[in-house]
Amino acid sequence: MKQFISIFTLGLLFFAQAQRSHASVLEQFDAPSTNIVLSEVRYNASGVTFSPDTKTYFVIQNNTGFIFEYDISFSKLLRKIQMLNLADDDTEDIVYLGNQEFAIANESNQVFIFRLAPGQTRVDLDSALSSVQMLQLPKASKKNNGIEGICYGNNFFYAVQEMKPKKVYRFTRPASKGDFTNPALFGVREPFNTDAVMKHRLSDLSGCYLDPNSMNLLVVSHESSRIMEVSSAGKIIHMLDLPRFPEQYEGITRGPEGELILLSEPNIISIYKPRR
Repeated sequence: MKQFISIFTLGLLFFAQAQRSHASVLEQFDAPSTNIVLSEVRYNASGVTFSPDTKTYFVIQNNTGFIFEYDISFSKLLRKIQMLNLADDDTEDIVYLGNQEFAIANESNQVFIFRLAPGQTRVDLDSALSSVQMLQLPKASKKNNGIEGICYGNNFFYAVQEMKPKKVYRFTRPASKGDFTNPALFGVREPFNTDAVMKHRLSDLSGCYLDPNSMNLLVVSHESSRIMEVSSAGKIIHMLDLPRFPEQYEGITRGPEGELILLSEPNIISIYKPRR
């Protein structure tokens, strides 16, 4: 009898986990409640992330070498951080990892992991430094079609490549702090056939967010003005069509109250509040 109860309980737990993995994040949202212009960024806003430790947002700009930290309402710029010695200044996205650590991705398909202390306004991202880790993802077949988004949760990274072909990469954060120039050495793989899953649905991939509870991946497309939510196996869970204004959605994250935060070029934040 005890064995039956144990097997039955395990079955229920497995079912609950499966249900969670397929529960939709996106279906909570409709139209944006707020659009905010980030006047301090002005142009080329390319990625956004939220730090629950500081309760602030970080926005990265491409081709300028700057990160901007904003308060929880995006009403006040707290600091402007200059990135020095960038291998490629086409910095497309940023994600907070916890414990004052961030990762950024550039269009050369490189990921840089580094620490950013409170009040710090300059950060040296020379990969030769022991404080900076560089991870080289598979290189794009064409210039300017490389990595556009990076996201992280439960020690897993996902990175999305823009197009020609569209790619979703997944890898575990390496235990070693050294640089990796060979993607095979830190287990980079494609969890599903991205082009097949997203064909006729997303024309390009411009940003991503990994939900830490369901481990579903939210992928945004600026050409299609749409977000697609997929499971880790590539099953389409939900899609959300976005307004045609703003025109170029580039970044995506979640806020402290479950808000969906979208960043658009040149410098617009759209906030979607979940239905209660």
